[in-house]
Amino acid sequence: MDEKFTQEEKVAIASVLYNLANADFQTHEGETETLRHCLQEIGLEATGFVPIAKNELQVKAYETLKRMTKPKKTVFSRMMTLISRADGHFGLSEQAFVKEILLMCEVPFVHR
Repeated sequence: MDEKFTQEEKVAIASVLYNLANADFQTHEGETETLRHCLQEIGLEATGFVPIAKNELQVKAYETLKRMTKPKKTVFSRMMTLISRADGHFGLSEQAFVKEILLMCEVPFVHR
């Protein structure tokens, strides 16, 4: 990965990914492992990380995500796809959450 994320971007991305992994109120081993890998990729230490609560994301993270460059948004979108597919089931709550992020943060959909 060539993109360097700011600390603010790392927290916003990690918070969305964490909430996505828990969107169906179940976290499978594949989701946990994929989330860990994504956090490593953006350079965020998972130990001690406290994600932004889902009901606070719009206020605390969406604007940061919206301001990111297109290459950064593409990396982020790919990570959302990986998390969504990690348990083998892209459920309705996950779909709704991803669509909200894509629309409100102007993120392109990356399916691979």
